Amino acid sequence: MIKIELDSIPDGSSHVELVEDAGELEVPDDSGIASFESPLRLSLDIVRSSSEIVIRGKAGVEVALDCARCLKHFTTSVEAPLNIMCTFGELASDEAGGCLDGVVEIRANARSIDITGEVRSELLVRLPVKPLCESACKGLCPVCG
Repeated sequence: MIKIELDSIPDGSSHVELVEDAGELEVPDDSGIASFESPLRLSLDIVRSSSEIVIRGKAGVEVALDCARCLKHFTTSVEAPLNIMCTFGELASDEAGGCLDGVVEIRANARSIDITGEVRSELLVRLPVKPLCESACKGLCPVCG
């Protein structure tokens, strides 16, 4: 899990750089990712007040994918912006009574904030739908494509 310790976040603004094992993302097998080729890098600007913590920044990781045309194994970089709101106490809800996306509840006795789900979601939606080893890839046949 990707956690930020509450004791390490001062009131006001702060900046945190984290390097985590990408395996902590627990990405499903059907994601299209063959493997992670680098640790997960997080650059976060954190603003803490008495009622909430707002986390903005970016996450990046190198992933191995299989080309959709030629099936070649290749590596690419995936980066995702992060915008996470954490509220102390009862979780905010939308008009339909469900939890708001990107909002994390911090329970009264919590010592850390788990942002694994938000980071995983943001990175997965930025994976290419049709990964290509190069834009000019001709596919399995080098003559006609």
